[in-house]
Amino acid sequence: MNAKRAAKLMRIARYYGEEKQVCKLIEELGEAVSAASDVLMRMTFREDGGKGTDLQDRLEHLAAELADVQNVAEQVVYLFGLELDFKVARQAGIDKTIKRIEEEQKCDTN
Repeated sequence: MNAKRAAKLMRIARYYGEEKQVCKLIEELGEAVSAASDVLMRMTFREDGGKGTDLQDRLEHLAAELADVQNVAEQVVYLFGLELDFKVARQAGIDKTIKRIEEEQKCDTN
């Protein structure tokens, strides 16, 4: 992570504290879910959900919400000292998914 960005995120985290930032994470996750749902609706159903926005607008909104999630998640990881746990869990998730893909590919070739 960029040192200047990290310092700013830690400052924000320390100012608001654990409880507020966990609440903020919940809020941001909800907004990201909603934005992802809007993208999926547009991709799947080719409808605009009454918002009059196209796919690119929805993708840009999703990117902004994911950025918010990542910023707050990094603060929560910092506040609770979860850096190592986070890295281990992230790698384990990647490895698990790669294993699942390889198993699915084996089934597809049989």
